[in-house]
Amino acid sequence: MNKQVAIGLLALLALADNAAATVTDQRTWSQSFPVTAAAPRLLIDNIWGNVRVRVGTAGEIAVTIDEKRSAPNQELFELSKQTLFLDVQADGAGIALVVGKPDDPTVRPRVNRCRGCRVDYQFEVTVPPGTQIDVSTVTDGGIDVAGGGPVTASNVNGPVAVKDLQDCTAIESVNGAVEVSFTRAPSRDCSIKTINGDITLTVPGGTGLDAALSVMQGSVESEFDLEPLALPAKIDQREEAGRFVYHIEQAAGIRLGTGGPTFNIESLNGDLRIRRSK
Repeated sequence: MNKQVAIGLLALLALADNAAATVTDQRTWSQSFPVTAAAPRLLIDNIWGNVRVRVGTAGEIAVTIDEKRSAPNQELFELSKQTLFLDVQADGAGIALVVGKPDDPTVRPRVNRCRGCRVDYQFEVTVPPGTQIDVSTVTDGGIDVAGGGPVTASNVNGPVAVKDLQDCTAIESVNGAVEVSFTRAPSRDCSIKTINGDITLTVPGGTGLDAALSVMQGSVESEFDLEPLALPAKIDQREEAGRFVYHIEQAAGIRLGTGGPTFNIESLNGDLRIRRSK
């Protein structure tokens, strides 16, 4: 047999053995949590998978979770149950759903030992009107929120879409597009950022806001008339070898309408689009 063919067959057999050894398990469950606070809180801190949030009925946060766990072998599969799991904390003020156990300093080394382990959580959540939402994921998933507020949402490798907002706090992605839309004129400051992706901001007619823009490798398109706005430079000072060293940043300023809350908007590689609600 040709030597190269033999090596190729051995590699394929090794891959087949590894695939056969992989251990997986999938399950779905739902649960409702009563909340009594006037403005309950929802926190979701995910690693792999989507987070989707919608406004539901007053007095409860309803959660449906699809969990898919995988590991290279049975031993690591059992270890993954100790290092990658969903921690649920709930009371009348709201609910926190966190993947892992961040308060335990012994977890991180154990996670590193569980190489090849993974748990995908797909979150479907409904919350009462006026819920304070803080959600995030890291990879192989998107953030999709409609309603609620104020909202904080972040992703590392994927898009973030936050619609029908009243207010936001920070909406961010590293590698993904960001879409933010409001049902009314925003009333508080907000940060909207991505490194690699476009930003689309949609607001009702008559909205007034100020924006500090840093759009490095993209353009700005707007369905509103915008006015230039002078902004103070941001100056960071540090001492180095007996001398003061200054780093000066100057963002471009624009004003929409009569002005209002300040939005810090940043994209390194992407365009900014400002749209009017239909």
